[in-house]
Amino acid sequence: DLKKMRRFVEFARAVREAPETSWGFFFTQAEKNSLYTEKFADTISSAEPSLQSYFAGAAHAGAQQMLWVDLMSYLPDDILVKVDRMSMANSLEVRVPLLDHRVVEFMAQVNKEQKYTQFNSKILLRDVARRYLPQEILDRPKQGFAIPLAGWLQKELKPMLHDVLEPARVQRRGLFNSDRITQMIAEHSVGKRDYSQQLWALLMLESWFEKEFGQQQF
Repeated sequence: DLKKMRRFVEFARAVREAPETSWGFFFTQAEKNSLYTEKFADTISSAEPSLQSYFAGAAHAGAQQMLWVDLMSYLPDDILVKVDRMSMANSLEVRVPLLDHRVVEFMAQVNKEQKYTQFNSKILLRDVARRYLPQEILDRPKQGFAIPLAGWLQKELKPMLHDVLEPARVQRRGLFNSDRITQMIAEHSVGKRDYSQQLWALLMLESWFEKEFGQQQF
């Protein structure tokens, strides 16, 4: 859809400019620049990108460097965290089969073309599954665990969004440009642009600040 296409183009441009950029990030560098106050931007300008060390150590992966970085970062720090919590809450073990070290080591030696192409993904896994599953299951679109966040922020969570990210509060915290956040909320509210992931991240960050530091300015 249009949202995915826009995000792909934005991050393709970002990766060209900064190879250590991850698809898992919600903000491009340009978006960060528009959000940071001058004082905050100066504070973090010398910080090393969070994935820099992984990219620096990924030379051995050749054309599969992004797969290696995801394996070392996005997989354990994001995907598995959510899967583990939800599966263990229901007494299910879902991690072991495909992350057995022998499977991972084998796949690390497989050529990229046998893993995915421009139009196909999980090629070897689908070939194996074809022996046991009907075609309608193999062709079914991927369905993740996403929640209707965009709609919630336009309706049920809209009062919370305006309260937690109201301009005076953002200005008092001193990290972000309140006018830019107000613009993002306005554009999201009328459906001009889907900023659900970005606004949710800002909402959770400010809520955490309030819990840990009260109204302290940074």
